Amino acid sequence: MNDLGVLEFSGPDAVRFLNGQVTQDVRKAIAGNVSLPSCVTDAKGKLQFRIWIGKGKVDGSVWVYGFKEMLEDLEARLTRYLIADDVEVKNVSDEVVIAAGAIPHSDLSERERIEKGIPRWGAEITEGMLPPEAGLDATDISYNKGCYIGQEVISRIKSAGKVNRRLVKLAFEGVGALGEFSNAEGKVCGEITSVEGEIGLGYLKRSAEEETEFWISGVKCRVRA
Repeated sequence: MNDLGVLEFSGPDAVRFLNGQVTQDVRKAIAGNVSLPSCVTDAKGKLQFRIWIGKGKVDGSVWVYGFKEMLEDLEARLTRYLIADDVEVKNVSDEVVIAAGAIPHSDLSERERIEKGIPRWGAEITEGMLPPEAGLDATDISYNKGCYIGQEVISRIKSAGKVNRRLVKLAFEGVGALGEFSNAEGKVCGEITSVEGEIGLGYLKRSAEEETEFWISGVKCRVRA
């Protein structure tokens, strides 16, 4: 957990303010005393940061967990819209020891992560993508909590019921590889983003969802259920 830092948001308006900045329902995390994943998106619904929301030690405070190398930029993004709200923001990374179980799935091995189809920042999850492409709409997004930056676009994607690509689990007939994979005719159908031996994760284009067999570097693969 050494790669994570913590921003503490406190004050009478902390929960309400954060609820207007992130995709997750902050109230749910506070009420349940659990850490919940969330996205920070821009006005076009594109991912800027993936974070975790949890209850702080100070009554009414919220802890926002983020990757340390991005924490300064994360704070700048979140506080950009902090104008008249009664909220105090403090980097408490040096004061907090993050337990392994505080962030869901943080103690999984790479193989376990891939087996479970859990996306990882820097591989399946990258800045500028649409969160529903990685299935984050099932874990990181609340559709009934009210408005937040990017909410209109995210809700429109849900109403349409489809994205241009989606995250899938893959099985290889041999050792897998990273990169673009193609169908029998050589048409690129997607990209493999994580591999562990004969299994992997990657993105399948919507136009190729009827395909059953693919190839990468001469190795055949298929989409796993």
